[in-house]
Amino acid sequence: MSATVRPDNLKAALDAKLAAALAQLGEVREMEQPRLTPHLNPREIVGAFLLYARGVFPIASTFGKAQAGELQFGTWYEQWVAKLGDADRALWKQLRDVQQEHGHAAELIDTEISVPADSSVAAQQSLPGTRPDVRKRLVRFAAYPNRAASDVCEHYLRLAKAFTGSFLRDHARFLR
Repeated sequence: MSATVRPDNLKAALDAKLAAALAQLGEVREMEQPRLTPHLNPREIVGAFLLYARGVFPIASTFGKAQAGELQFGTWYEQWVAKLGDADRALWKQLRDVQQEHGHAAELIDTEISVPADSSVAAQQSLPGTRPDVRKRLVRFAAYPNRAASDVCEHYLRLAKAFTGSFLRDHARFLR
């Protein structure tokens, strides 16, 4: 898959990746709600989010290297990363760099939450005075086990938006 886009389509291509990631973030949030959502696969949803959110970097990198040169883009990128705070830099590198090692997957761990069972089913299966609950499987990023996946995804999306904005601003001379 080529990440090369024409200069007049660059912003639209980056915006499309960010919009798709935002839509997947909505699915991640839905998946984490304390209600049964058997139609949602947590690993697939987080994987799709990462596919889109990470997609801004290869597009910008390919375009930047082609227009400004590999050395100039590399220097710009290193300076952009250096301006990030420690937590932002760690998250950016963790989720962007893991792509190179694991494809579009990220190291995810399983976690569970208790979800109230459907009241009609619960009435048939429970003893009087007990409240049946169902365990719902979710995922979290292994590097951030104490944070909801949606929180990590939202943080990464903010970074991807900031990266995109900085890239477009700093490389505007190459856009037509």
